[in-house]
Amino acid sequence: MARTRNAVKRQKLAAVESALFNPDVVFLLAALLDARDLCQVSLTCKTLGGKRANVDGLSLVEEAARRLFECASEWERSCLRKYPDEGWIELHHQLLMLRSKLTFDQLVGNNIEHGEEKSIIRTIGGQQRDQFQWSTALCSNHVMRSGRHFAVFTGKGFFGVVRPVQIKMSDFGEGELDEFCPSLDRFWEYLLGQRTDRWTDSNVHCCYVSISISGNFGNSFCYDWTSIQPGMWINGLRYNTQIGLLLDLDEGMLSMYQNGQRLATLKDGLSGEYCWYADVCAVTISIERGLAPGE
Repeated sequence: MARTRNAVKRQKLAAVESALFNPDVVFLLAALLDARDLCQVSLTCKTLGGKRANVDGLSLVEEAARRLFECASEWERSCLRKYPDEGWIELHHQLLMLRSKLTFDQLVGNNIEHGEEKSIIRTIGGQQRDQFQWSTALCSNHVMRSGRHFAVFTGKGFFGVVRPVQIKMSDFGEGELDEFCPSLDRFWEYLLGQRTDRWTDSNVHCCYVSISISGNFGNSFCYDWTSIQPGMWINGLRYNTQIGLLLDLDEGMLSMYQNGQRLATLKDGLSGEYCWYADVCAVTISIERGLAPGE
C-alpha cells in the first residue's frame, strides 16, 4: 500500500513538473524577470538550470532567454551580435540594458555627483573654481558592440565614447583618483591593462568632443592610450543647443550632430566595445538615448 501511495505521489510530481517545467511556460515566466533573476533561477533549480542534450545543450532558462532575444526588433538584434562564448542570459541582460534609459553608472574623481537622476552628472557644489578638477562619468552598464547608437548630450564639457573599463579605487593610492580622465596619460597603462578580445584590433580606445563654454566652437580628440594624437577643430556650432553623437559600428565611425544636422566625422576605424562617457569640470551634463537623424 505504501509503495502504491509513493508511486502515485511520483506520478503527480512528474505531472506538475511536466506542466510547469516546459519551454513555453518558462518562456512566459522569463519575460517577467531580469537577467539576474534568471541566473538565480538557473542556479537554484536543477530542472530549470540543467543542460538538456535534446535542445543544443541549453537549459530551460537559457532556452527561454534565447526565445526572448528572438522576439527583439531588427535594430536591437543588429546592436547585439552574439559572441561565440556568450550565454543567452548574458545576451538577454544586454537587450534589457539597450531598452533602458541611459545612465552614468560609474563616477570617478572627487568633483562629481549625480544630479536629480543617474542620467545627469554635475560638479559638487561648494568648491572654489580654482579647486575644480576633472572627473569622469561612464555609462558602464550600457556597452555598445555593433550596430548604430545615438546619444544626445546637454551641457558643456567633454563627452564621447570610451572602452568599457572598470576603475577600482583599490588599485590606486590615496588621492591618485582625485582627478581622473581617460585622456590623462598617467592612467593609460592601467586602462590598457583591461584590454580584452572584445575590443578587437582597433586602437581607437577613447574619442570625445570638447565644447567651449561659449558653445560656438569645439574640438575633437582621440586616443590609443600610447601616444598623443592630433586633435580636430569643429566650427559651425550654435550656442546652447544639444549635441548628438552617432556611433556607427557597422561603418566604424563616430559622428557629431546638432539640430539634426551632421557637423563632422570625429573618427573612423572604431570597432569592438565602447560605452558613452563624459568629463565634467564646473558644469552639468545630461545624456539620453536618441534616434539618429534620418532613421
